Amino acid sequence: MLPPGSGPGIAPSSSAGHVPVPLASPSGLGTAQIPGTATGLGGAQDQDRSMAEADMELIRTKRALTTMAAAAALGGNGGGGSGGKNKYRKRSRATPPGKCHSCNIRETPEWRRGPDGARTLCNACGLHYAKLVRKREKALANGETPSIQRIDMEMLRASARAAD
Repeated sequence: MLPPGSGPGIAPSSSAGHVPVPLASPSGLGTAQIPGTATGLGGAQDQDRSMAEADMELIRTKRALTTMAAAAALGGNGGGGSGGKNKYRKRSRATPPGKCHSCNIRETPEWRRGPDGARTLCNACGLHYAKLVRKREKALANGETPSIQRIDMEMLRASARAAD
């Protein structure tokens, strides 16, 4: 037999000063006993809690509708393998330049910045160019006259051939 004041869905009262409170609210969120109160939650607190629960339900509904609309716009799969909305969008890749301005190669893992601007050098030439720029800047910072006065495509080509 159940002790007095308890029943299905009501937490048993274990000490004086506690009022049995339902274990689950209509929204599915659990509630707890508030020690030291003979009446449990006050009327204003209870109303605030129900308004907060209603607001959270509204937010969840809107989020679900937005996610479903985005998934439908992306062809039903959501853009990702998991079926949900993909948090990260793939960047569109700019078309690669025709060839490296230094060595004339057409394929490289990554196009790099060179003296002619962004994405003008292949990976190897771009790393070599960056190294030359750092070396020149270090010499200028130390007050020395850099051995490389100006880095242009002709100088880069000659330096790359010398390194081979």
